[in-house]
Amino acid sequence: MTIGEWVHEATALLAESGADAARLEATLLAAHVFRSTRTWVLTHPLEEIPVLAANGLLARRLAYEPLAYILGTREFFGRPFSVGPGVLIPRQETELLVEIACDLRPDSCLDLGCGSGCVAVSIALEEPGCRVTGCDISPRAVDRTLLNATALGASVGVLLGDLFEPVAGRRFDLIVSNPPYIALGESLSAEVREFEPAEALFAGDDGLSFYRRIAAESPAHLAEDGRVAVEVGHTQAAAVSELFAGQGFTTEVRKDLAGIDRLVIAHRLR
Repeated sequence: MTIGEWVHEATALLAESGADAARLEATLLAAHVFRSTRTWVLTHPLEEIPVLAANGLLARRLAYEPLAYILGTREFFGRPFSVGPGVLIPRQETELLVEIACDLRPDSCLDLGCGSGCVAVSIALEEPGCRVTGCDISPRAVDRTLLNATALGASVGVLLGDLFEPVAGRRFDLIVSNPPYIALGESLSAEVREFEPAEALFAGDDGLSFYRRIAAESPAHLAEDGRVAVEVGHTQAAAVSELFAGQGFTTEVRKDLAGIDRLVIAHRLR
C-alpha cells in the first residue's frame, strides 16, 4: 500500500471516529512511521508504507489516545515539547502565561505545577535574564520538565513537591500556574478522561481547590510589587478573582484568542 492510499483510508476512519482534523492527523501518523515530516509525506504519496506499523498507530488514535502522546511531542510557543503519559498535554491557551511573563519581564518566576515544563522553559528562553523555577508534585512531570529544559537549552530549576512546599522561604517577582481546575464529575472527552493524568485535571467538587491554596499561600512567596497569573476554566474567572481579592489582591482578567476569560492576574503590594 502506498502512503497516499493509506492516508486516504486512515482519514476516512478518523473522520468517522469524530476527529476534527482527520487528514492532518492521518498525515502526521504516516510521517511518524517514517520518522519524517508531514511535508515529506505529502510529497511522496507513491512510497510504500509499512502497513503494520502505520495501522498500529492508527488503532491507538481510533481508541482515542491523544495524538500528542502517540507522536511524543506537542508544539508550544513555537517549540517542540516532549510529552507522554502522566503529564498534561500543553494547550495553546496556556501560552498566555508566557506572554504575561514577557510583558512583565520579571527577574524571578515560579511555575507551580510545571507539568511538561512548557511554561517554565518557554519563559526561561523568552526572558533569559529571568531566574525560573518549576515545581510539581509528580516525579514524572519533574523528569519531563528537566528533559525539555535540557533539549531546548533552557536554564530552569526544577523541584519536586506540593505547590509552595519546595520553595519555602523564597520570594518571586512572578508566580504562574495552570493548576488542575476541573470539578469532579464534570464531563470530559474520552481522550482527556481516559489518558491524561487525573491529578493534573481535577480540583475538588467545584474545581477551585488549588486556587484557594494559591491565593492564600502566594503572599508569603511574592517579592515586593509581585504578581500571580493563573489560567482558569471558562466559567471561573469571577470566582477566582474573588478568592484573590479576599487575600488583599487587585485582579484583572485576560481573554484567550477565542475571547474566553482565561487568565486572572493578581497584584498585591506588600
